[in-house]
Amino acid sequence: MMKTGGYMNKYIKELLTTTLIFLLMLIIIPTSVLATTYDLIAPSGQLVRGQNVQFTININTEDKSLASSAIGMTYDTQYLEYVSVSPGNTFTTVSTDVQAGGKLIITGSSTTPYSGSGVFAYVTFKLIATSSGSTQLCVLFNPTSSTPTPAPTSTPVPGVPTSTPAPGETIAPTSLPKTGESAPMTKGILFGSSLFILATAGFFIFKRI
Repeated sequence: MMKTGGYMNKYIKELLTTTLIFLLMLIIIPTSVLATTYDLIAPSGQLVRGQNVQFTININTEDKSLASSAIGMTYDTQYLEYVSVSPGNTFTTVSTDVQAGGKLIITGSSTTPYSGSGVFAYVTFKLIATSSGSTQLCVLFNPTSSTPTPAPTSTPVPGVPTSTPAPGETIAPTSLPKTGESAPMTKGILFGSSLFILATAGFFIFKRI
């Protein structure tokens, strides 16, 4: 009987040790929940004051099927005037909530869930810049975040001339970051709680053995 009990205790020890090591690895390398990503593509070539310019927002659902999705976009109202938004080849309809301070919340929806990567929306602005040069005009941000990326500053950018260009003067192409991400999450806290519970249980079992 004692011999059988010894084998059983050894088996329980090995099982708990293996489980604890596995959960510890999950804590050290937390598993990330795949997040939908967006890329902002600026218009190419020389931009002329008074013309309409189109920005492209690409989406990658990271293998998830989405019936709707939203992304925020800030733009510098000193240089751009919002005109319209149109759908790409991913969602059948897109709508825009135009907010104060040069912010847009763009929402795409479709009756058939979409999965994959493609064009989320085309956003059209009118270029109203009164000075030539290169500046950051647009930035994407997560509309569900409590601390969204601030809108680009409207103060003059170093190196940008302050003189008013003649009609038809070209403006240098936009310089901007391209990638936005929607709602990233990790499972580290959940695994951490499980590890703590099993480690506590393992302590008492090992103590008795």
